[in-house]
Amino acid sequence: MKRADSNQKTLLVLFFVLAGLLVLRYCAYGLSYYPQLDDYIQYHNYRHSPTSFWEMAQAAGLLASRPLANMADYFIWSPLFDCMMVGVVLVSGLYVACVGMIWSLLRRYFPVGPVFPVVMTLLPLGMEGLYWMSASTRIVGGMFFGCLGAMVFAKWLDTGRWYWLAAYLPLQLLPFGFYEQSAVLSMTVVLGMALLELPRRKWRCLGALWAPAAMVLYFAFLSFMGAQNPYTARSKVVLPTTPYYWDTFLPQVLEQLKEAFLKGGLLTLGKGFVRGVEILVADGLWLWLVVMAAGCAGLGYLFQKEEERKSEHGGAGIRLLALLTGILLAVAPVTPFFVLGNPWFSLRGTVTSFAGIALMADALLGLLLCRWRRVLPWVAAAFALVCSVACLSELSDYRDTYQADQKIAQTVLSALEQDQVTSETTVGILNLKASYLPDQNFYYHEHIHGCTESNWAFSGLLTAVGGRGLPSVTPLPTTPMYQQWNYASNRPDRFDLLYYYDGEQLIPARLEATGEKSYQVTDDQGNLLGTIWEENGNGYFQPEA
Repeated sequence: MKRADSNQKTLLVLFFVLAGLLVLRYCAYGLSYYPQLDDYIQYHNYRHSPTSFWEMAQAAGLLASRPLANMADYFIWSPLFDCMMVGVVLVSGLYVACVGMIWSLLRRYFPVGPVFPVVMTLLPLGMEGLYWMSASTRIVGGMFFGCLGAMVFAKWLDTGRWYWLAAYLPLQLLPFGFYEQSAVLSMTVVLGMALLELPRRKWRCLGALWAPAAMVLYFAFLSFMGAQNPYTARSKVVLPTTPYYWDTFLPQVLEQLKEAFLKGGLLTLGKGFVRGVEILVADGLWLWLVVMAAGCAGLGYLFQKEEERKSEHGGAGIRLLALLTGILLAVAPVTPFFVLGNPWFSLRGTVTSFAGIALMADALLGLLLCRWRRVLPWVAAAFALVCSVACLSELSDYRDTYQADQKIAQTVLSALEQDQVTSETTVGILNLKASYLPDQNFYYHEHIHGCTESNWAFSGLLTAVGGRGLPSVTPLPTTPMYQQWNYASNRPDRFDLLYYYDGEQLIPARLEATGEKSYQVTDDQGNLLGTIWEENGNGYFQPEA
């Protein structure tokens, strides 16, 4: 009994250290969180809206998709906006709890070692999905309730007591209210356990059928709320019954998955580590490095104690089965994108596959180092430190993007105030960029883009910084300034007032037509600032050198 208590204490301390490492990788520059994109709208502007949540939910359709996530945004995370690092700590704690629960469930069937929790927790590819609060609150919220539901289902399998089944039913439904991929992960774990336990548990395994039933209920809910659902386009499906699916749709989806998982995973780890070392030296973050290294060493020691306790480490057959299970757990959460009508797979979407990726890595290393398994705890500890340094470069990019957003917002607000621009005026700003980073680990979709990327994000930033009652301000990038789909909103001649951003200040700009949909842009003194033209339906702005 004392030995069991000691083992429980070791595991508790192990996951406490793991959670500490996860939080500390966000604290290299202090106890500050750097809001990005949706954060300003979801965690500041909604909370400071003059309308109530329920009125806003009706108007914006906040309860029509991922309703629990949207409610949590308003009632739980928004009050933390001015000290959002508290929110980051809470989300990190929930995520490490998810790692612990999945690790515990997998160890019922496979000899899962120390590589699993390190890869699942600290992989740099997860920065977008685990640090950015607009993403992490949804992904982790869904994963937490999904893993908790799977743990309760395991209790039902073990005991057959009705109250475990009663608790499992609502818990399996809750992840859909946060993030569909998290719900698919939970459903896969539950169905997998039922399949493995079927010879012993028989009728108890029928409870797993509630998982797909919960999914049907969720999509029925989406259908019912479809009229006010802002994600309606994403809920349309494309079935593999037409040539379009095989010739166009499927190749696009597979290309995005390859980019996100393979290229994104390699670059955020490899290039991220190299850039992380450079940033570490340039910014003199030696104390942070010492603390992280000490934490990783402690993690290795705790892993070693846990490995020494295990009486059986598994042969090649069981590890191959674990490898196949890992592939299933990695693939299952992304399967919705194979039928979604408008697939847009971002880096944050990879997080729900981390359990499968971690299980594959653990099984492979277990096979390769089967004769030297005593080194596995220290391999895992060393990899934890490499991941932490790689994540430093991602964190630095998030900080630089936040600072660029704030600088531009203050510049714009000062110019609007100085020029006494009224709220009825439509304003366009030429020469804004989606990102002001000189380098980045991986350029992909909206990964670490500024609020200057789009009208809605920039408006959200300006409202959060300057308050309500501001004019409509649209950022107009260079290549392209507009495309066919946003021509109406970004065409330069529709604005009452144009500015040119030179990197430091806003310069009032004027249009001089030189042809159909082509212009010269000048300042008030007639000096040329740049030229605008259209090619193949796309508009371009070339600043004057």
